[in-house]
Amino acid sequence: MSCHRASSLPRPAALAVALALSLAAAASAANHSVMATAELTFSPKTITINAGDSITWINTSGLMHNVYADDGSFRCANGCDGDGHGGNGDPAEMWTFTRTFSQVGTINYECQVHGQTYGMVGTIVVQGASPPPAGKLSFSASTYSIAENAGSIPITVNRAGGSAGAVAVDYATSDGTGTAGKNYTATSGTLNWASGDATAKTFNVAVLDDGVADGNHTVNLALTAPQGGAGLGSPATAVLTVTNTDGGSGGPPAAPSNLTAASSGTTSIQLSWTSNSTNETGFRVQSKTLDGSPFQDVLPLAPAGSTSYAVTGLQPATGYGFQVRAENGAGNSAYTPEADAATDTTPAPCVADANTLCLGGRFKVSVAFVSGAGSGNGTTVPLTGNPDSGLFYFFSSSNIEMLIKVINGCALSNTYWVFFAATTNVQFTVTVVDTVAGKTKVYFNQLNQAAPPVQDTSAFATCP
Repeated sequence: MSCHRASSLPRPAALAVALALSLAAAASAANHSVMATAELTFSPKTITINAGDSITWINTSGLMHNVYADDGSFRCANGCDGDGHGGNGDPAEMWTFTRTFSQVGTINYECQVHGQTYGMVGTIVVQGASPPPAGKLSFSASTYSIAENAGSIPITVNRAGGSAGAVAVDYATSDGTGTAGKNYTATSGTLNWASGDATAKTFNVAVLDDGVADGNHTVNLALTAPQGGAGLGSPATAVLTVTNTDGGSGGPPAAPSNLTAASSGTTSIQLSWTSNSTNETGFRVQSKTLDGSPFQDVLPLAPAGSTSYAVTGLQPATGYGFQVRAENGAGNSAYTPEADAATDTTPAPCVADANTLCLGGRFKVSVAFVSGAGSGNGTTVPLTGNPDSGLFYFFSSSNIEMLIKVINGCALSNTYWVFFAATTNVQFTVTVVDTVAGKTKVYFNQLNQAAPPVQDTSAFATCP
Protein backbone atom coordinates (compact mmCIF):
# COMPACT_ATOMS: atom_id res chain seq x y z
CA MET A 1 0.00 0.00 0.00
CA SER A 2 1.15 3.51 -0.70
CA CYS A 3 2.00 6.06 1.99
CA HIS A 4 0.40 9.52 1.50
CA ARG A 5 1.83 12.63 3.16
CA ALA A 6 -0.41 15.27 4.79
CA SER A 7 1.86 18.12 3.52
CA SER A 8 5.26 18.91 2.08
CA LEU A 9 6.52 20.12 5.47
CA PRO A 10 9.12 18.00 7.29
CA ARG A 11 7.45 15.19 9.17
CA PRO A 12 7.72 16.60 12.73
CA ALA A 13 6.48 20.04 11.61
CA ALA A 14 3.59 18.55 9.63
CA LEU A 15 2.63 16.39 12.58
CA ALA A 16 2.69 19.33 15.01
CA VAL A 17 0.57 21.55 12.72
CA ALA A 18 -1.95 18.79 12.09
CA LEU A 19 -2.19 17.96 15.79
CA ALA A 20 -2.72 21.62 16.73
CA LEU A 21 -5.43 22.03 14.12
CA SER A 22 -7.24 18.86 15.19
CA LEU A 23 -7.20 19.82 18.88
CA ALA A 24 -8.43 23.32 18.10
CA ALA A 25 -11.32 21.94 16.08
CA ALA A 26 -12.39 19.82 19.04
CA ALA A 27 -12.12 22.59 21.64
CA SER A 28 -15.87 22.74 22.16
CA ALA A 29 -15.96 19.17 23.58
CA ALA A 30 -13.60 16.83 25.35
CA ASN A 31 -10.77 15.45 23.24
CA HIS A 32 -8.99 12.17 24.03
CA SER A 33 -5.67 10.89 22.66
CA VAL A 34 -4.77 7.37 21.50
CA MET A 35 -1.22 6.44 20.43
CA ALA A 36 -0.34 3.91 17.72
CA THR A 37 2.88 2.49 19.17
CA ALA A 38 6.02 0.76 18.05
CA GLU A 39 5.01 -2.13 20.32
CA LEU A 40 2.11 -2.80 17.91
CA THR A 41 -0.61 -1.63 20.30
CA PHE A 42 -3.12 1.17 20.61
CA SER A 43 -2.66 3.01 23.91
CA PRO A 44 -5.04 3.04 25.61
CA LYS A 45 -6.52 -0.08 24.09
CA THR A 46 -10.04 0.70 25.36
CA ILE A 47 -11.30 4.26 25.79
CA THR A 48 -14.64 5.48 27.13
CA ILE A 49 -15.95 8.87 26.01
CA ASN A 50 -19.18 10.84 26.03
CA ALA A 51 -21.27 11.42 22.95
CA GLY A 52 -19.95 14.56 21.21
CA ASP A 53 -16.36 13.97 22.34
CA SER A 54 -13.54 13.38 19.89
CA ILE A 55 -10.47 11.13 19.72
CA THR A 56 -7.11 12.11 18.25
CA TRP A 57 -5.03 9.16 17.04
CA ILE A 58 -1.27 9.77 16.71
CA ASN A 59 1.36 7.62 15.02
CA THR A 60 4.95 8.71 15.65
CA SER A 61 6.24 5.14 15.89
CA GLY A 62 7.94 5.09 12.48
CA LEU A 63 5.90 1.97 11.58
CA MET A 64 3.15 1.59 9.05
CA HIS A 65 -0.16 1.82 10.96
CA ASN A 66 -3.72 2.88 10.31
CA VAL A 67 -7.08 2.74 12.11
CA TYR A 68 -9.89 0.68 10.60
CA ALA A 69 -13.37 0.32 12.19
CA ASP A 70 -14.63 -3.28 12.14
CA ASP A 71 -18.05 -2.07 11.00
CA GLY A 72 -16.46 -0.12 8.12
CA SER A 73 -17.61 3.25 9.42
CA PHE A 74 -14.14 4.78 9.12
CA ARG A 75 -10.62 3.98 7.90
CA CYS A 76 -8.05 6.64 8.71
CA ALA A 77 -4.33 7.51 8.81
CA ASN A 78 -3.31 10.51 6.71
CA GLY A 79 -6.96 11.49 6.38
CA CYS A 80 -9.92 9.15 6.11
CA ASP A 81 -11.57 7.29 3.26
CA GLY A 82 -14.87 8.71 2.14
CA ASP A 83 -15.45 11.31 4.84
CA GLY A 84 -14.99 14.39 2.70
CA HIS A 85 -11.75 15.50 4.35
CA GLY A 86 -9.39 14.32 1.66
CA GLY A 87 -6.65 11.78 1.93
CA ASN A 88 -7.32 8.14 2.60
CA GLY A 89 -6.87 5.54 5.27
CA ASP A 90 -3.84 3.78 3.85
CA PRO A 91 -1.32 2.72 6.53
CA ALA A 92 1.46 5.28 6.91
CA GLU A 93 4.45 5.97 9.13
CA MET A 94 3.74 9.46 10.56
CA TRP A 95 0.24 10.87 10.94
CA THR A 96 -2.45 12.24 13.22
CA PHE A 97 -6.18 12.64 12.77
CA THR A 98 -9.17 13.55 14.92
CA ARG A 99 -12.64 12.10 14.68
CA THR A 100 -15.81 13.08 16.61
CA PHE A 101 -18.24 10.43 17.84
CA SER A 102 -21.87 11.47 18.29
CA GLN A 103 -23.69 8.14 18.46
CA VAL A 104 -23.87 6.10 21.67
CA GLY A 105 -22.46 2.60 21.22
CA THR A 106 -19.31 0.46 21.11
CA ILE A 107 -16.90 0.51 18.14
CA ASN A 108 -14.11 -2.04 17.70
CA TYR A 109 -11.19 -1.18 15.39
CA GLU A 110 -7.75 -2.43 14.34
CA CYS A 111 -4.62 -1.62 12.39
CA GLN A 112 -5.04 -3.34 9.02
CA VAL A 113 -1.35 -4.24 8.90
CA HIS A 114 -0.91 -5.60 12.41
CA GLY A 115 -4.40 -6.17 13.76
CA GLN A 116 -5.13 -9.77 12.79
CA THR A 117 -1.55 -10.98 13.02
CA TYR A 118 -0.30 -9.14 16.10
CA GLY A 119 -3.52 -8.22 17.90
CA MET A 120 -3.21 -4.47 17.39
CA VAL A 121 -6.87 -3.75 18.14
CA GLY A 122 -8.83 -1.18 20.16
CA THR A 123 -12.31 -0.41 21.46
CA ILE A 124 -14.24 2.88 21.76
CA VAL A 125 -17.17 3.01 24.20
CA VAL A 126 -19.38 6.04 23.52
CA GLN A 127 -21.77 6.74 26.39
CA GLY A 128 -24.50 9.30 26.83
CA ALA A 129 -23.21 12.66 27.95
CA SER A 130 -23.39 13.16 31.72
CA PRO A 131 -26.34 15.37 32.70
CA PRO A 132 -25.39 18.80 33.99
CA PRO A 133 -25.31 19.00 37.79
CA ALA A 134 -28.34 20.19 39.72
CA GLY A 135 -26.19 21.59 42.54
CA LYS A 136 -25.87 21.30 46.29
CA LEU A 137 -28.16 23.07 48.78
CA SER A 138 -26.75 24.35 52.06
CA PHE A 139 -27.00 27.07 54.68
CA SER A 140 -24.91 30.17 54.11
CA ALA A 141 -23.37 29.68 57.58
CA SER A 142 -23.29 27.09 60.35
CA THR A 143 -24.20 29.65 63.02
CA TYR A 144 -26.54 32.66 63.15
CA SER A 145 -27.33 35.09 65.94
CA ILE A 146 -30.13 37.54 66.76
CA ALA A 147 -31.19 39.52 69.82
CA GLU A 148 -34.39 38.22 71.40
CA ASN A 149 -36.13 41.59 70.89
CA ALA A 150 -35.15 41.94 67.19
CA GLY A 151 -38.31 40.35 65.75
CA SER A 152 -37.05 37.89 63.14
CA ILE A 153 -33.98 36.85 61.18
CA PRO A 154 -33.71 35.73 57.53
CA ILE A 155 -31.89 32.43 57.10
CA THR A 156 -30.15 32.07 53.74
CA VAL A 157 -29.89 28.82 51.76
CA ASN A 158 -27.50 28.65 48.80
CA ARG A 159 -27.51 26.57 45.61
CA ALA A 160 -23.95 25.90 44.43
CA GLY A 161 -22.16 23.60 41.99
CA GLY A 162 -24.86 23.53 39.30
CA SER A 163 -28.27 24.89 38.39
CA ALA A 164 -29.73 22.35 35.95
CA GLY A 165 -33.36 21.46 36.59
CA ALA A 166 -35.96 22.59 39.10
CA VAL A 167 -34.98 21.61 42.65
CA ALA A 168 -36.33 22.02 46.18
CA VAL A 169 -35.38 21.36 49.79
CA ASP A 170 -37.33 21.20 53.07
CA TYR A 171 -36.35 23.31 56.07
CA ALA A 172 -37.41 23.18 59.72
CA THR A 173 -36.58 24.52 63.16
CA SER A 174 -36.41 22.49 66.39
CA ASP A 175 -35.65 23.16 70.04
CA GLY A 176 -32.07 23.53 71.18
CA THR A 177 -31.87 25.11 74.60
CA GLY A 178 -34.66 27.42 73.43
CA THR A 179 -38.30 26.41 73.40
CA ALA A 180 -40.78 26.96 70.57
CA GLY A 181 -43.53 29.33 71.66
CA LYS A 182 -41.35 30.79 74.41
CA ASN A 183 -38.08 31.82 72.75
CA TYR A 184 -38.94 31.52 69.07
CA THR A 185 -41.77 30.59 66.71
CA ALA A 186 -41.39 27.17 65.09
CA THR A 187 -41.36 27.20 61.31
CA SER A 188 -40.97 24.72 58.48
CA GLY A 189 -41.54 24.64 54.73
CA THR A 190 -39.98 24.12 51.31
CA LEU A 191 -37.66 26.33 49.26
CA ASN A 192 -37.86 26.04 45.46
CA TRP A 193 -35.50 26.89 42.59
CA ALA A 194 -36.39 26.93 38.89
CA SER A 195 -34.05 25.38 36.33
CA GLY A 196 -31.11 27.70 35.81
CA ASP A 197 -31.82 29.59 39.01
CA ALA A 198 -28.84 29.65 41.39
CA THR A 199 -29.88 32.66 43.48
CA ALA A 200 -29.99 32.28 47.28
CA LYS A 201 -33.36 31.70 48.96
CA THR A 202 -34.36 32.67 52.49
CA PHE A 203 -36.86 31.78 55.19
CA ASN A 204 -37.53 33.76 58.37
CA VAL A 205 -37.36 32.63 61.98
CA ALA A 206 -39.30 34.84 64.40
CA VAL A 207 -37.82 35.20 67.91
CA LEU A 208 -39.69 36.01 71.13
CA ASP A 209 -38.65 38.22 74.04
CA ASP A 210 -39.61 36.40 77.26
CA GLY A 211 -38.81 39.44 79.41
CA VAL A 212 -36.59 37.39 81.73
CA ALA A 213 -32.83 37.63 82.29
CA ASP A 214 -32.32 33.98 81.50
CA GLY A 215 -29.26 33.94 79.28
CA ASN A 216 -29.02 32.95 75.62
CA HIS A 217 -31.05 30.23 73.89
CA THR A 218 -30.35 28.16 70.80
CA VAL A 219 -32.57 26.97 67.95
CA ASN A 220 -31.63 24.09 65.65
CA LEU A 221 -32.00 24.57 61.89
CA ALA A 222 -32.03 21.70 59.40
CA LEU A 223 -32.31 21.09 55.65
CA THR A 224 -33.76 17.75 54.56
CA ALA A 225 -35.28 15.91 51.58
CA PRO A 226 -33.55 17.58 48.60
CA GLN A 227 -35.55 17.08 45.39
CA GLY A 228 -35.00 17.31 41.63
CA GLY A 229 -31.54 15.74 41.65
CA ALA A 230 -29.97 18.26 44.01
CA GLY A 231 -28.00 17.11 47.04
CA LEU A 232 -27.33 18.50 50.48
CA GLY A 233 -24.16 20.54 50.75
CA SER A 234 -22.33 21.60 53.89
CA PRO A 235 -23.58 22.84 56.24
CA ALA A 236 -27.02 21.21 56.07
CA THR A 237 -27.59 21.94 59.77
CA ALA A 238 -27.03 25.17 61.66
CA VAL A 239 -27.61 26.74 65.05
CA LEU A 240 -29.38 30.05 65.69
CA THR A 241 -28.47 31.75 68.98
CA VAL A 242 -31.14 34.04 70.45
CA THR A 243 -29.22 36.42 72.71
CA ASN A 244 -30.59 37.71 76.02
CA THR A 245 -31.44 41.44 76.19
CA ASP A 246 -33.03 41.52 79.64
CA GLY A 247 -29.84 42.04 81.64
CA GLY A 248 -27.76 39.52 83.55
CA SER A 249 -26.27 36.34 82.21
CA GLY A 250 -28.76 33.84 83.54
CA GLY A 251 -29.98 34.90 86.97
CA PRO A 252 -32.97 32.52 87.39
CA PRO A 253 -32.53 29.28 89.31
CA ALA A 254 -31.20 26.40 87.26
CA ALA A 255 -33.03 23.24 86.32
CA PRO A 256 -32.37 20.07 88.30
CA SER A 257 -29.77 17.64 86.98
CA ASN A 258 -29.27 13.86 86.76
CA LEU A 259 -32.95 13.24 86.08
CA THR A 260 -34.00 9.56 86.17
CA ALA A 261 -37.42 7.96 85.87
CA ALA A 262 -38.88 4.59 86.82
CA SER A 263 -42.32 2.99 86.91
CA SER A 264 -44.16 3.11 90.23
CA GLY A 265 -47.60 1.81 89.33
CA THR A 266 -50.03 1.34 86.47
CA THR A 267 -50.66 5.10 86.13
CA SER A 268 -47.55 6.70 87.64
CA ILE A 269 -43.80 7.06 87.32
CA GLN A 270 -41.29 8.20 89.93
CA LEU A 271 -38.73 10.91 89.10
CA SER A 272 -35.47 11.54 90.93
CA TRP A 273 -32.89 14.29 90.44
CA THR A 274 -30.22 16.44 92.02
CA SER A 275 -31.42 19.89 93.09
CA ASN A 276 -29.16 22.68 91.81
CA SER A 277 -31.11 25.68 93.13
CA THR A 278 -31.36 26.70 96.78
CA ASN A 279 -33.71 29.57 95.90
CA GLU A 280 -35.99 27.55 93.66
CA THR A 281 -39.73 27.85 94.35
CA GLY A 282 -40.58 24.54 92.68
CA PHE A 283 -39.60 22.48 89.66
CA ARG A 284 -41.75 22.25 86.53
CA VAL A 285 -42.07 18.73 85.10
CA GLN A 286 -43.29 17.80 81.61
CA SER A 287 -44.11 14.40 80.12
CA LYS A 288 -45.09 13.01 76.74
CA THR A 289 -46.02 9.61 75.34
CA LEU A 290 -43.66 7.93 72.89
CA ASP A 291 -45.90 8.44 69.87
CA GLY A 292 -44.76 11.85 68.65
CA SER A 293 -47.07 13.78 71.01
CA PRO A 294 -45.78 17.12 72.36
CA PHE A 295 -44.62 17.60 75.93
CA GLN A 296 -47.33 18.62 78.42
CA ASP A 297 -46.87 20.25 81.84
CA VAL A 298 -47.39 17.98 84.83
CA LEU A 299 -49.09 19.86 87.70
CA PRO A 300 -48.68 20.76 90.47
CA LEU A 301 -45.05 21.91 90.51
CA ALA A 302 -42.54 19.66 92.22
CA PRO A 303 -41.77 21.04 95.69
CA ALA A 304 -38.99 23.61 96.14
CA GLY A 305 -35.62 21.98 96.81
CA SER A 306 -37.07 18.51 96.22
CA THR A 307 -35.09 15.62 94.77
CA SER A 308 -37.97 13.32 93.79
CA TYR A 309 -41.49 13.59 92.46
CA ALA A 310 -44.26 11.15 91.50
CA VAL A 311 -46.03 11.86 88.23
CA THR A 312 -49.48 10.34 88.60
CA GLY A 313 -52.63 9.98 86.53
CA LEU A 314 -50.78 9.15 83.33
CA GLN A 315 -52.85 7.88 80.38
CA PRO A 316 -53.06 5.38 78.80
CA ALA A 317 -52.65 3.37 81.96
CA THR A 318 -51.23 -0.05 81.10
CA GLY A 319 -47.56 -0.41 80.30
CA TYR A 320 -47.13 2.67 78.18
CA GLY A 321 -43.83 4.49 77.63
CA PHE A 322 -43.19 8.11 78.51
CA GLN A 323 -40.41 10.66 78.30
CA VAL A 324 -40.04 13.26 81.03
CA ARG A 325 -37.99 16.43 81.47
CA ALA A 326 -37.84 19.24 84.03
CA GLU A 327 -36.96 22.92 84.27
CA ASN A 328 -37.06 25.54 87.01
CA GLY A 329 -40.43 26.63 88.33
CA ALA A 330 -40.41 29.89 86.36
CA GLY A 331 -40.08 27.94 83.13
CA ASN A 332 -37.06 29.92 81.92
CA SER A 333 -34.14 27.56 82.48
CA ALA A 334 -32.70 24.91 80.21
CA TYR A 335 -34.48 21.58 80.31
CA THR A 336 -32.90 18.52 81.83
CA PRO A 337 -31.98 15.70 79.44
CA GLU A 338 -35.03 13.58 78.71
CA ALA A 339 -35.52 10.39 80.70
CA ASP A 340 -37.55 7.33 79.67
CA ALA A 341 -39.95 5.33 81.81
CA ALA A 342 -43.13 3.28 81.55
CA THR A 343 -46.11 2.62 83.75
CA ASP A 344 -46.54 -0.89 85.10
CA THR A 345 -48.84 -3.57 83.73
CA THR A 346 -51.09 -6.17 85.23
CA PRO A 347 -49.02 -9.37 85.44
CA ALA A 348 -49.82 -11.83 82.66
CA PRO A 349 -47.85 -14.70 81.07
CA CYS A 350 -45.71 -13.90 78.01
CA VAL A 351 -46.98 -15.43 74.78
CA ALA A 352 -44.44 -15.41 71.97
CA ASP A 353 -45.58 -14.42 68.48
CA ALA A 354 -44.17 -12.82 65.33
CA ASN A 355 -43.65 -9.53 67.16
CA THR A 356 -42.99 -10.70 70.72
CA LEU A 357 -39.96 -12.38 72.28
CA CYS A 358 -40.28 -14.22 75.60
CA LEU A 359 -36.86 -14.12 77.27
CA GLY A 360 -35.53 -15.53 80.50
CA GLY A 361 -38.76 -17.34 81.22
CA ARG A 362 -40.60 -14.16 82.31
CA PHE A 363 -39.78 -11.11 80.17
CA LYS A 364 -41.96 -9.96 77.27
CA VAL A 365 -40.00 -7.91 74.70
CA SER A 366 -41.40 -5.95 71.75
CA VAL A 367 -40.14 -3.16 69.48
CA ALA A 368 -42.14 -0.49 67.61
CA PHE A 369 -40.40 1.57 64.91
CA VAL A 370 -40.97 4.69 62.83
CA SER A 371 -38.94 5.63 59.74
CA GLY A 372 -39.26 7.74 56.63
CA ALA A 373 -40.49 4.62 54.84
CA GLY A 374 -43.26 3.88 57.34
CA SER A 375 -43.86 2.44 60.77
CA GLY A 376 -44.65 -0.91 62.35
CA ASN A 377 -43.59 -3.54 64.85
CA GLY A 378 -40.29 -5.37 64.76
CA THR A 379 -40.38 -9.00 63.63
CA THR A 380 -38.76 -11.53 65.96
CA VAL A 381 -35.99 -13.99 65.17
CA PRO A 382 -35.79 -16.35 68.19
CA LEU A 383 -32.39 -17.93 68.83
CA THR A 384 -32.78 -21.67 69.28
CA GLY A 385 -31.10 -22.94 72.42
CA ASN A 386 -30.61 -19.42 73.81
CA PRO A 387 -33.66 -18.52 75.90
CA ASP A 388 -32.22 -15.22 77.15
CA SER A 389 -31.49 -13.56 73.75
CA GLY A 390 -33.25 -12.80 70.49
CA LEU A 391 -33.18 -10.69 67.32
CA PHE A 392 -35.53 -8.23 65.63
CA TYR A 393 -35.76 -6.97 62.05
CA PHE A 394 -37.92 -4.10 60.77
CA PHE A 395 -37.94 -4.26 56.97
CA SER A 396 -36.36 -7.50 55.77
CA SER A 397 -35.27 -10.78 57.33
CA SER A 398 -31.89 -10.23 55.67
CA ASN A 399 -31.48 -6.93 57.52
CA ILE A 400 -31.28 -7.62 61.28
CA GLU A 401 -31.77 -4.38 63.23
CA MET A 402 -31.34 -5.43 66.86
CA LEU A 403 -29.89 -8.02 69.23
CA ILE A 404 -31.46 -7.91 72.71
CA LYS A 405 -31.01 -10.02 75.84
CA VAL A 406 -32.32 -10.06 79.41
CA ILE A 407 -29.79 -11.42 81.91
CA ASN A 408 -30.38 -12.74 85.41
CA GLY A 409 -28.03 -10.59 87.45
CA CYS A 410 -29.73 -11.33 90.77
CA ALA A 411 -26.62 -12.96 92.26
CA LEU A 412 -24.51 -9.89 91.49
CA SER A 413 -26.76 -6.86 91.81
CA ASN A 414 -30.17 -8.20 92.89
CA THR A 415 -31.56 -7.04 89.52
CA TYR A 416 -32.31 -8.34 86.03
CA TRP A 417 -30.26 -6.66 83.30
CA VAL A 418 -31.36 -5.50 79.83
CA PHE A 419 -28.69 -5.27 77.14
CA PHE A 420 -29.27 -4.50 73.45
CA ALA A 421 -27.43 -3.24 70.39
CA ALA A 422 -29.28 -1.75 67.42
CA THR A 423 -27.60 -1.12 64.06
CA THR A 424 -30.10 1.48 62.88
CA ASN A 425 -30.98 5.18 63.00
CA VAL A 426 -34.76 4.83 62.78
CA GLN A 427 -37.00 5.83 65.66
CA PHE A 428 -37.82 2.88 67.88
CA THR A 429 -39.32 2.08 71.26
CA VAL A 430 -38.21 -1.07 73.08
CA THR A 431 -40.69 -2.25 75.73
CA VAL A 432 -39.63 -4.92 78.22
CA VAL A 433 -42.24 -6.26 80.67
CA ASP A 434 -41.53 -8.48 83.68
CA THR A 435 -44.65 -10.62 83.44
CA VAL A 436 -44.11 -11.98 86.95
CA ALA A 437 -43.86 -8.61 88.73
CA GLY A 438 -45.84 -6.52 86.23
CA LYS A 439 -43.01 -4.00 85.98
CA THR A 440 -42.26 -2.31 82.64
CA LYS A 441 -39.10 -0.72 81.25
CA VAL A 442 -39.02 1.32 78.04
CA TYR A 443 -36.12 2.52 75.86
CA PHE A 444 -36.50 5.12 73.12
CA ASN A 445 -34.35 6.21 70.15
CA GLN A 446 -35.03 9.37 68.15
CA LEU A 447 -35.42 9.26 64.36
CA ASN A 448 -32.14 9.87 62.48
CA GLN A 449 -30.05 9.23 65.59
CA ALA A 450 -27.58 6.36 65.49
CA ALA A 451 -28.80 4.09 68.28
CA PRO A 452 -26.30 3.81 71.14
CA PRO A 453 -25.84 0.42 72.83
CA VAL A 454 -27.80 -0.08 76.06
CA GLN A 455 -26.33 -1.86 79.11
CA ASP A 456 -28.94 -1.38 81.83
CA THR A 457 -27.79 -3.36 84.88
CA SER A 458 -30.56 -1.95 87.10
CA ALA A 459 -33.49 -2.51 84.78
CA PHE A 460 -35.66 -4.69 87.05
CA ALA A 461 -35.25 -4.85 90.81
CA THR A 462 -37.71 -7.75 90.87
CA CYS A 463 -35.51 -10.68 91.96
CA PRO A 464 -35.92 -13.54 92.42
